Amino acid sequence: MNYLLRVSRWSGTFFLLLLAISGAVAQNTAGYGDWQLYLPNNRARALAEAGNRIYVATEEAFFFYDKELNTTQLLSSRDGLHDVGVSTLGYDPTTKQLLVVYRNGNLDIIGDDGSILNLNAIRRKTITGDKTVTQVSFSQGRAYLSAGFGLVVVDMARHEIRETYGNIGPGGAPVTVYATTVLDNTLFAATSAGLMRGQLTENLLDYRRWTIDLPSASAATARYRTLTTYNKKVYAGVDAGNLLCYNCDPTTIWQPNYTVYVGDRYQQLNASAAGLLAVGDGKIMLIKPNGTVERLLTTEQSPFPVAVIQSKEGDFYVADSRNGLVKLSANKQVESFVTNAPAYSRSYSILADARSNTVDVFSGGYDDRYVQQEWGGGFFEYKDGKWTNFTNEGFTPTASFPRFKDITRGVRTKDGTLYIATYGNGLLKWKGPWEFEHFTQGTPGSPLQTSLRPGEKDYQTTYQNYVRITDLAKDSKDNVWVVNRHTELPGISGLHQYLPATNTWKTMPYLSGFEGLDRIVIDDNDYVWVSQSRKLLNTSSGGGLIAYDPVNQYYRSFNAVNSELPDDYIYDLAKDRKGNIWVATAKGIAVFNDPSTVFLSTNAGSLQQPLIRTGISTGFRALRDEVVKTIAVDGANRKWFGTDRGLWLFTEDADEDLLHFTTENSPLPSNSIVEVEVNDKTGEVFVSTDGGLVSFRGAASITEGKPDCAKVSPNPVRTDFTGQVGISGLANNGMVKITDVTGKLVYQTKANGGTVVWNLADYNGRKVQSGVYLLLSSDADGKNGCISKIAVVQK
Repeated sequence: MNYLLRVSRWSGTFFLLLLAISGAVAQNTAGYGDWQLYLPNNRARALAEAGNRIYVATEEAFFFYDKELNTTQLLSSRDGLHDVGVSTLGYDPTTKQLLVVYRNGNLDIIGDDGSILNLNAIRRKTITGDKTVTQVSFSQGRAYLSAGFGLVVVDMARHEIRETYGNIGPGGAPVTVYATTVLDNTLFAATSAGLMRGQLTENLLDYRRWTIDLPSASAATARYRTLTTYNKKVYAGVDAGNLLCYNCDPTTIWQPNYTVYVGDRYQQLNASAAGLLAVGDGKIMLIKPNGTVERLLTTEQSPFPVAVIQSKEGDFYVADSRNGLVKLSANKQVESFVTNAPAYSRSYSILADARSNTVDVFSGGYDDRYVQQEWGGGFFEYKDGKWTNFTNEGFTPTASFPRFKDITRGVRTKDGTLYIATYGNGLLKWKGPWEFEHFTQGTPGSPLQTSLRPGEKDYQTTYQNYVRITDLAKDSKDNVWVVNRHTELPGISGLHQYLPATNTWKTMPYLSGFEGLDRIVIDDNDYVWVSQSRKLLNTSSGGGLIAYDPVNQYYRSFNAVNSELPDDYIYDLAKDRKGNIWVATAKGIAVFNDPSTVFLSTNAGSLQQPLIRTGISTGFRALRDEVVKTIAVDGANRKWFGTDRGLWLFTEDADEDLLHFTTENSPLPSNSIVEVEVNDKTGEVFVSTDGGLVSFRGAASITEGKPDCAKVSPNPVRTDFTGQVGISGLANNGMVKITDVTGKLVYQTKANGGTVVWNLADYNGRKVQSGVYLLLSSDADGKNGCISKIAVVQK
C-alpha cells in the first residue's frame, strides 16, 4: 500500500496568489536528483474537502490546499498516486476516505492516514462506452460513480466494486449516467434516458426495477444532468430550465422551483450548511433555507465556475475553469490559488538557452502525419524561476502582437533574438510582444511558400495560414536555417537560410524530397543534416536522412537499406559535444561519428547503431526497436532519449544505460515522451510528455569561461540528508577531490561537464561524519584550481 507524502516532504510547494496581486511567486530549482512539476492548476473541474485539505482536480493537475498552512501542493506518482488525469473526486464521511477517479476509470482511495489503495478493475475491463466518470456521490459507505457506460457502486469499506448498472434504460438499453444521489432507500439517477429512480433493496441490475419519472426526448437532448439531496429532499437541475424538487408537493412527483435559474447548463448541485448550492453558466447561487437566493461571486472573481463546496469552517471553495481554486471566506474576502506555471500542459518542443538561462516551451504543432492542429496556445518562457505565457488569451492579437498558430520549434541566436517556427503562420523573429518581424509568403524577400496550390478554394484569403515551418537551426555564423514543408508543391525547395546581418534570404537548390523535409541540425563543418518527412515513405522519393554541403552543393542520402539507419521514420536529430550526429527513429537510434568524413570519396564514414557493452544486454543494439521520439545531450556529453516507454539516460557513446524513468519510479505524468532538452547552465533536464511538463535536476552542466570557485548546494548539509549534494561551476570535465580538514582523501571523481554530485559517502560507501570538508578542483591540465568548503552538521 502506498502512502501520500506530507507537505513537509515535497520540494515543489506552491504558495497562494491573491487576485489583487499581479506578480507571480518564483519556483525554486529542484535539488540534485530531484524533480519539479510544471503543471497549470487554473482549469479546475472538481473538488472535495477531507479534514484540513481541499483536494482539487484540474484539467492538467491534481493538488490540495492546506487550510492551516495556506499553501497548495501538487500531487503525482511520487506521492503514491497510481495514475494521471483526474476526472473527478469525492470524500466519503462514513469511512473518512477520499475517492480519486481518473479519466481512464482507474481509482485511488486515500485514507486519513495518507495510505493509498488502487482499484483498477474499471481501467482493465473492456467496456462499451465512455469510461469517464463525471460525478461521485456517497451514501452509507458506498460510492456511486456516474459514467458514460452507466453506474458503478464501490464499497468504500471493503475497497471493492459491488455492482455495475449499464443497461438500465428503456427495454434494457444502455444509458449515460450524469449524476446520482440517495434519499432514504431510493437511488436517483440523472441519465440520458431521463430522471430515474430505483429502490436499493431491489435488484437494480434489472432495468424493470427502475422508474423513469421524467424521460428525455433523446440522449442527444438530455436535460437532466445534476442531482443532490438537501434537507431530506432531492433536487434536480433542468438545463435551460429551473430546479425540480422531488415530492415537495403532493400533487406532482417533481415540483418546479421558479426562484432559481442559472442558464442553459447546470454544472453542479450541492448541499451545504448554508443552503442549497447551484452552479451554472458563470453563476454560483445559494438558495437559503428561508427560500431567498444569493449570488456568491462576481463574474470577474469566478468567470467559469464548475463546482462549489462549503467547508466545515463555513468558507466556500469554488472550482473555476479559468481562475482555479477560488475561496470566499466568511468575511467576503476572495482568494485565488493559482500557481506560476505554463498556460497549458500541452508542449510540443523545448528550447533551452544556457547563455540567457532561458527555457522556452512551444505548445504547437502537427500530428505524426503532418496535419495542422489549429492550436493557438502560444509559447511559455521560463526565466529566473518564473513563467511568462505568450498566448492568444494573454494578449489581444493586434498589429503589435501576432496570432500564434501551431508553434513547432525555435532557435535563439547569440544576440538573444528568438526565431519561432509555426506550422501555419510562417516564421517569427521575436524580441518581445511589440518587437517582432513576421515572415510568410508575400513578405518582401521571403522565399517561404504556402502549402495551398494557387487556385484552391479561398487561396487569396487563407494562403498565409498554411505557411508551414517544421524546424529551425543556426550555423556557426549565427545564420538561421528554415525548413518549409509544402509537399503539395513538388519540385520547389523547402530549405532556406536567413541571414540576420543583412536581413536577406537564400534558398538551397532543389533535391529530391526537399519540398517535404522535417528535422534539421547543423554540424561543426556547417554541413546541413535534414530528415525527410515520414509521410513520404509511400512515395518514390522515399524517406530517411540527407547530409548536405551548402558551399559545394554535395549531398548524401541515408536510409534503412544503404546504411545502419534503424528505420526511415526519423523523429529527431542532435549534435553532441564532439560534433557527432545522432538520429532518433521509430526503431532505435544511430550515430554518425566525425561528420567531416561524410563526403569523402573513399573511406567515407557511415551511420552506426551503438551496441550495449555492459550487463545482460551486452552486444545488443541500444534501444533496439524502441520508438525514440527525442534526443538531448547534457554537459557530460551523455545522451537522454525520450521514448514511448519513458525517459532514458545513456553514457556518452550510448553503450550503457544509466537511468530509466517511468511513471512507476518518477513523477513523470506519462511514459510517452514528446521532447527532452537540457539547460546547460543549471543541468536541469526539461521533459515534455503528453501529460505535461517536468524537469529533473541532472548531474551535468557546462561552465562558460573561466570557472569560479565551486557552488555547493545544499550547504551546510545535515548528516541525515538522503539526497545529493550538488557542486557546480567546476572546470569542465576536470578532477575533483574531497578531503577532510587534515587532508585525508574522502572521495574523488571526474566532473560531468561542470558539475559533480556527492551522496556524503566516502570511497568505501560509508557516510561521513559531521565536520568541514574541502573540495579541491582543477581542469584536466591541473590548472584553474580552486578550494571550496562543505559543512556537514549533526541534526
